[in-house]
Formats: sequence, structure tokens, C-alpha cells
Amino acid sequence: MDKNVEFYLKEAESFAGKPHFQPDGSTLALTPNSELLLKYEQLRDKLGGDQNKTTRIAKNWSTATIQMRNRENRILPQPQPLCLTDFHTICQDHYLPPKLSPEDLAHFPPNTLGGAYFQYMCDGRFYEFDKNPTTPNSEREWLMRLLRQTHDFFHLMAEIYHYGWDGGFVVYNDPKCYEHDLLVYAEEICIYSFILGQCRLKAAIPIVAEWSNTFMKHSSTWLKDAYQLWLQYQNYEIVTQKLGFDCITIAEQFMYASFKIGCIDEEICVDEYLEELELILEPLANDATPEEQEYKAMVLENFERGLRSKPLLCVKWEGYLGNTLREVREFLNIPKRKLFKEGSHYLEADLY
Repeated sequence: MDKNVEFYLKEAESFAGKPHFQPDGSTLALTPNSELLLKYEQLRDKLGGDQNKTTRIAKNWSTATIQMRNRENRILPQPQPLCLTDFHTICQDHYLPPKLSPEDLAHFPPNTLGGAYFQYMCDGRFYEFDKNPTTPNSEREWLMRLLRQTHDFFHLMAEIYHYGWDGGFVVYNDPKCYEHDLLVYAEEICIYSFILGQCRLKAAIPIVAEWSNTFMKHSSTWLKDAYQLWLQYQNYEIVTQKLGFDCITIAEQFMYASFKIGCIDEEICVDEYLEELELILEPLANDATPEEQEYKAMVLENFERGLRSKPLLCVKWEGYLGNTLREVREFLNIPKRKLFKEGSHYLEADLY
């Protein structure tokens, strides 16, 4: 591993994946969970009933013929010319997205970035909008906050949505929920695999290779043991240490190293990265299940998609809320996602 990369990965250990450096509580929702459902139901009523009803369709959704509802009365905000911001400028300005309330986004048509963001939060019943932090105290704090503030834009761009995630791990602790929980976990691994591709660091290639082969083992252990460990210790850091796998921390460490070395907006030869990945990939065991093969393929696909996409950290998202989700994805050169697990969730914007 390149010595500079190793140095910065080590430097990031003390804060990647950890919220302890944010005394303002900006990584925690300020709206109590008990109030979230009521808040979103009120917003749905304000918008006219079922306009933001969850859209669940088969995984071959892209070939389906959908009769869209009449939206002539919805006013489409003026779309803006899309462009990337030089990452040096992003750093100089310590850019963070402004606070966006549900009310700020509720009027956006569902095919826009703003409308998709609103539906994603409503369907998931989690509240990202009040996490806007106070002024960061250091460059490291700023980068971590930027990653976390833009995390759900990454989900939207990459077509990777999940529901049922709570505090960093699934808490159902019910065998009947295992398949759902596994899908939730898989989608989160996929988004962090996409982010590792965005890092443009060859040092991340062995990590992706390991994830692709050990995903089922890690996820099974996590789903069976994480909740009981949480009940015992009430400490997320202890839980991750005992289970020995934390994709959030790993991805944030690599993004920090990429930032320090100056690779985030660097042009790369994607095929060269993929050839190096192919050289170290090990085949799954002969008795691997179809599900293991499926999840391995999903991890690898999303790493490649992250490599091929333009750097998402160079986007000032609030300027393009009125642009269609499809337009923004095409501008960012994000390959269409091909591999989905049955039961995946989709947004109305995906159907346009």
C-alpha cells in the first residue's frame, strides 16, 4: 500500500465512523422518533393524500409500462445548467449543503432531485434535514460532515435505497425479518462499495475484493449478534469492535485519504482498476448459494459504478433540486444499476 495512503488511513482512525467529535449533536436527529410519523403524515395530507405513497414494483421495473398520475398542477422549479465545482473550491469554502426541511422539498415534483429526496425521507421515515452542523472546528470534521450530509444524495444517485436501518444496525432481532434485514444490510454495503469507487484509490481494491467474498459471513454475524451486543453495552463503537466489520468507518477513512492526496476529482483509467481487481478476486466456494453469488455481484457492480461516475463530492446539490433525477444521474455519468434484489424499493423518479 502506498505509504501516503497508509498514513492518512491511520490518521482517520480516530474520527472516521465516529460522531464523538460533534458536540452539537449534528449526527443525531433532533426530532424525536415518536414525532416523525405524525410529521410526515401531516405533510402527505398537505400534498393531497397519496401523492407520495410508497412505490414498490418488480425488479424488472425499467421495462414496465406505468400510467403516471396527472401532475399538470404541479409547478416545476426552473432546472439549472449542471456543472461540477472544483474540489479545491469546495475545500476552500468548507462547503456544506444548507439545511433542507421537508417543507422546503414538499412542493418539488416527484421526478426531480428535490422530489425524490423528499419521497426517500418520507418512505423511510427518517429525518435528515435537521442534521445541518455548526461550523466545523477542523478540516477533518468538515470532510466527515460533508460526507454524512451528502450521504443520502449518494443513495439517490446510485439507485441504492434501504428502509429499516436504525442507529447503524438492524434492530428487529426477529428471525422472520432476516430476509428484509439482509437486504437492508446489502444495500448499505453496496453504497459504501460505490463510495470506495469514488475514492479513486487503488489501495481500496483489496477491500472491495474482500467484501465481495465475505459479505454473507459478515452480514449473518451482524444480523444475529449486533442487537444483543447493543443491549449489553449500549455503545455502537464496542459493537463494531467486537464484530470486527465496519463498512462506514472503512469508506470514510479511504475518502479522507483520497481527499488528502488529491485524488477525489482525478481522472483515472477505470479498466486498469478493474483488471487489478480481477487479479486478486477469489472464486466463491463450490457450495456457494445463489444468494451469495448474487450479493457478490452487487458489491462488484457498485464499485465499478462508483469508479465510472463523476465525483459526487464536487456537486453543490441545493442548486439542482429542480432538475430531474434522471438528468442529474446522466450528467454525473452514473451507469444504470442492473443488479437488484427482489424486494428492493424504488422511487417515483425512477419510473420516468
